[in-house]
Amino acid sequence: MRRIGVLCVLVLGLAGCMTPKETKSVETIDVEKVEKVEVTDESQFPDVAVTGTMIAEVPSGTERVSDAVLAQITLQYEDGSTGRLSKDHILTETMVGGIGLVAMTVPDRENPFGVFIHDGKTGWAQRGMQRFGIPETSSASTHGLDFPVKEMEVISSDYSGNDWPVTLWTLYDETRLISIIATDDFTEIEGEMSDQPKPYVMEQAYGNGLYYLSQGKLIIVTGNVSEAELLKLVDSLPEPSSGSFPFRESE
Repeated sequence: MRRIGVLCVLVLGLAGCMTPKETKSVETIDVEKVEKVEVTDESQFPDVAVTGTMIAEVPSGTERVSDAVLAQITLQYEDGSTGRLSKDHILTETMVGGIGLVAMTVPDRENPFGVFIHDGKTGWAQRGMQRFGIPETSSASTHGLDFPVKEMEVISSDYSGNDWPVTLWTLYDETRLISIIATDDFTEIEGEMSDQPKPYVMEQAYGNGLYYLSQGKLIIVTGNVSEAELLKLVDSLPEPSSGSFPFRESE
């Protein structure tokens, strides 16, 4: 199985309000569907180490989350060269209200996975960075959930602030990535608040995604897996108020 690198970018304050429909329906939003990109082979990437990342300002008028990511990120290599990301590397692009997430393959062999957090409320400002990969000693587990595969690795980050309470969990293996976001900031989201998840499936240009409102929380689940696999995973999640969310306490 080929290993890929993934870059995720979570952006706040960009998208407008979206009108959902019930579970297994598709939101009526104008999204240009693009041809799905196959997993990128590492051999296409430069055979030199990435030594740094330059973060630039995003041009005014940028509307799509993916365009913001591509404009902002430049990789620096140990031989002095630089590289830019491409839309050919996008795996997932999700937008819910003011929150957006982009997952991409990244030409970085040592730390091939990353999560870059942005806040678009006052302009495209980066709030945090998360770098990770498949550990030499695997810690993959079922975590008490119904995954599309037997076990997955997990990394989590809490980016909560006084103005932006949000936690992100990334579940992944060599070819699949699923992101779960929990936040209290759902003022722009339409949907029914319920103690029992009622997911709203979104139409996306890349990957699949859904969200639901429960116990005062907005929960977003997105990834480069099928809609059916995401719905099955959501059915296995504990309540948002659970101290172990999004995992089962038995794990």
